[in-house]
Amino acid sequence: MLINVGAEFGEDLETSEIAVELIDILNRIDGDDFILDFKDVYFITMNFAQAYYNAKYQSPKKISEINIGDEIKVVMGAADEACNP
Repeated sequence: MLINVGAEFGEDLETSEIAVELIDILNRIDGDDFILDFKDVYFITMNFAQAYYNAKYQSPKKISEINIGDEIKVVMGAADEACNP
């Protein structure tokens, strides 16, 4: 299932609460595979990214990402590495 993160949560993802809410919603939806489209997201904080990866790795769902901008890739990469060394 494809989900447009920006359309659902806004173009600026600043808090860990948003990340946890996102993964909680996915955990309640039927289905096992989710693709999160970040095309409409222009800014994320390290707090969001770390909480996202922590929640993602605890989720039983298969979650992947597409259309991540270059600046966001840097933050997401650092958070992924910190959460999954």
